[in-house]
Amino acid sequence: MLDCDEWKGWDFMKKSIILAIVMMLIFIVSGCGGNSTSAEEKSNTSQSGMAENKAAKVNKEGEHSVKGTKVKITVGDHQMVATLEDNAASRALVKKLPMTLPMQNLYSREMCYRYGAGGLPTEKLRSDCYEIGDIIYWPPRGSFVILYSQNGEQFERQQIGHIDQGVEVFNKMGDTNVTFELIK
Repeated sequence: MLDCDEWKGWDFMKKSIILAIVMMLIFIVSGCGGNSTSAEEKSNTSQSGMAENKAAKVNKEGEHSVKGTKVKITVGDHQMVATLEDNAASRALVKKLPMTLPMQNLYSREMCYRYGAGGLPTEKLRSDCYEIGDIIYWPPRGSFVILYSQNGEQFERQQIGHIDQGVEVFNKMGDTNVTFELIK
């Protein structure tokens, strides 16, 4: 049997262990224990945060989103409007605007300006059939490209945006300067 002094020591140790467990549970439940978040908190955050994020146009990396941003493209007297996607290449490109690029007409399908490999950052590359009017970045040569004609080729690329109409202006055009400006 434990005498009185041993019992008091055991009682103190038991209380200390229980207190430590309770403190750890409070720490975890309050969200201070790292990235653990309850399903209810995640739901509330995503519902209330969606409107804020759309309004502020901030992506998950904390950068300003360019998704849906409109860009005016001018070649000679002809103007087109492109809608951008949100990715690293599009965001880097927007930071360069306004700009005028000497673009080459290549392969009877694309207007091309070569930044050089690594000229724009990439993420989530895709490799499928492109659409007429797509604006892409081809990483191997650092090519910024407006695709104006289809030949069925598939290649890996970073999608930047899309021009809905007017790209046929490039069909009979040679190398030319093309101006890109944000529409505010």
